[in-house]
Amino acid sequence: SEAWNPDGIVQVALRDLRDEVGDDVVLMADLCVDEYTDHGHCGVLDGHGSVDNDATLELYARAAVAQADAGASVTAPSGMMDGQVSAIRGALDDAGHQQTAILAYAAKYASALYGPFRDAVDVEIVDGGDRKGYQQDPPNAREAMVEILGDIEQGADMVMVKP
Repeated sequence: SEAWNPDGIVQVALRDLRDEVGDDVVLMADLCVDEYTDHGHCGVLDGHGSVDNDATLELYARAAVAQADAGASVTAPSGMMDGQVSAIRGALDDAGHQQTAILAYAAKYASALYGPFRDAVDVEIVDGGDRKGYQQDPPNAREAMVEILGDIEQGADMVMVKP
């Protein structure tokens, strides 16, 4: 996939930026695979059309290493898969990128506030599906706190909450 191809668009941009600015700027890279799929979901689909969390973690790990290899100071997994921070931290550490930080999208809500963003990036879920299976229910603050604490325990250096 282009998500972890050293010559993929994100990795080329990171490398070019790193070559231009050196270490004077912190380069942060969003990490998700929805832009690289024909179905618009943030991961691999199983035989029933649902996102396969565990199969997706390996892809996220590969993409994170590719981003770090290309010069990312921070990788920011935004796909909301359970265990994504742990999988990415392990892969980065194994590849010698212990200093690459992880900005976890710890609580990302399936809210109407995403409408303008989805329109701007032109990503659609096939068959009218949605991301409610792996994003948070907006009124459920307790679940958000569990996710935030879990990401910190897994090795996130920073956490983000998105409406």
